[in-house]
Amino acid sequence: MKPSTPFAFLTGLVIIQQAWACQVPVFRYALERWQADDYHAVIIHQGTLDEEQKKALEIIDEAASPLVDTGANLSLHKVDLSSVSSVEPRWQSETSTFKPDDPPRIALYYPSSTGIEEPLWTGDLTIANAKAIIDSPLRQKIKDQLLSGTSNVWLLIQSGNESLDQEAERRLRKFLDQASEETKLPDGIIPLEKAHQLRSGPDEGPIDMDDVLRSSVPLKIHFSTIAVSRNDPAEEIFISMLLKHSPRMRSVTDQPVAIPIFGRGRVLEGMIGQDITLEHTLGASSYLCSACSCQVKEENPGLDMLMAVKWNDHMLGNLIVEERELPPLEGIGEIIESQPAVSPAQNQQPLETQEKEDDGSLSIWDFVPLCLIAILAFGSFYLRRKSD
Repeated sequence: MKPSTPFAFLTGLVIIQQAWACQVPVFRYALERWQADDYHAVIIHQGTLDEEQKKALEIIDEAASPLVDTGANLSLHKVDLSSVSSVEPRWQSETSTFKPDDPPRIALYYPSSTGIEEPLWTGDLTIANAKAIIDSPLRQKIKDQLLSGTSNVWLLIQSGNESLDQEAERRLRKFLDQASEETKLPDGIIPLEKAHQLRSGPDEGPIDMDDVLRSSVPLKIHFSTIAVSRNDPAEEIFISMLLKHSPRMRSVTDQPVAIPIFGRGRVLEGMIGQDITLEHTLGASSYLCSACSCQVKEENPGLDMLMAVKWNDHMLGNLIVEERELPPLEGIGEIIESQPAVSPAQNQQPLETQEKEDDGSLSIWDFVPLCLIAILAFGSFYLRRKSD
């Protein structure tokens, strides 16, 4: 996982992708085939929870449970300091500061794949905080746009300086308009309904299923922009997710930040203030809309956000593939299927007999008797000559 990637570097990635790539663009490949990494909600308390705290815990528990299946990429960890004998090292920075009279606490951590040890957000165990961790109005809006076919949503986190924010949004919209005109979808993308037609001809070779779309979501080049206040209380936790994984974005608080979101809520490193340029915007757009290299998700730049969305409900069942696998050797399936079935009795034949039947050649064991006969004959001849 590479959450922090300079935008200039993305142009180089486009060239690498074109060397060996399926034809589905990165943003669509991520939407259809990359499962989002789990965040970790750690509940720290000492002793019994009251009724409201139990309800808050139940909300998080249901969101994290695969049996309930809310779609949230979240794992729950309960730490009752009155009964546990040891605490996982990653949570110890929080549990070590917890006092017996402190109210129960939620500590939210990035996915383990980031290598980030500290929590991105902490707060009291309340119903409001439990709900805000799992979802928010802005995340719902982003989800709706991604599932309507938007290539990527550009989120502009405002600085609070109105003139800076307005200028940044104006530039971003202008650059995205130009990117929309200059960016093209790769050739060779195959809609699912046409896949069988391309396979039907007797002289046609098998198509690469990596080039076949896996959902009915419209495929198009379309960029949208959403502006949000950095101090929006309804989005406090979500904005922390977006900014705190990057030391650069975390350290700058007086400049607007433009962050592209694609796939299942995956983000790239944001552009800050004067870094919102045409070059950077085109670099990100070209990367996201170019043919995907189909490498495993962790080898591509980006970081998953926590979103409660049943993405798989919008995909096509068993066609969902998280990572690319090397295809079998061409024709090997047909060769295996065309061979006659072998009975158990035939399978129990001696190995050398099976080998002779398979290739019509003699095994090494067929030469042993011949060699013994030759040695005896030579020895008899040698002794007869010596006696003469």
